[in-house]
Amino acid sequence: MPPSHQTPETRFRALSPAEQALWLDPAEAEFCQHGFARASMNRILAHAGQSKGRSYHYFSDKAALYRATLLRAFTRVEGLDDTPVLQAQDAQEFWARAVALAAALAAALQRDAALDALLRGLFGETAAQNAMAEPLQDLRARVAAMIVAGQYKGAVRRDLPVPLLCEVTLGLARILDRWFADAAPSLPPDSAAEQSQRAFGLLIAPLLPPDLA
Repeated sequence: MPPSHQTPETRFRALSPAEQALWLDPAEAEFCQHGFARASMNRILAHAGQSKGRSYHYFSDKAALYRATLLRAFTRVEGLDDTPVLQAQDAQEFWARAVALAAALAAALQRDAALDALLRGLFGETAAQNAMAEPLQDLRARVAAMIVAGQYKGAVRRDLPVPLLCEVTLGLARILDRWFADAAPSLPPDSAAEQSQRAFGLLIAPLLPPDLA
């Protein structure tokens, strides 16, 4: 792709991790402290030592910088991979791997204060959710794929439409994630893990086949 036709986001992704950090480190600090709507591009640029004109070379707007910041934060979560869930051989293995996936996120919130703050901002602001519309749509598609995989393994009910099950799952996940984002910093590690396992039971209950519920 000729450089003249590259998008700002493409140019940013071509930077090295160290070069990206020059932008994303001050952006993460700003979004953690102020949320998306009240975050100031001028403050971010001042801390990054960059000009507004230079920012447009890499980001079309503040929402693009916000997306890049959150997506980088999620790369710090070890074990946040749905592939093992999709490849489970039976219902028992499906739910065991799904529990491990949920535990990885809960553990990340416990140890990563920045991720915790970013998630609280995301769930607390409509503007932030609008800025993350494309990644959230991708998340919806991945959840739907896991539900379908679970149906094939006999782990997930088949008597309701997949889109409905997907929306129920995401709705409960948002409630649980928002609760853990608020509560995780004050929970001892052992308590956080135990609460995460119990809360996951709330999440899977609507998905279980009627004969297993």
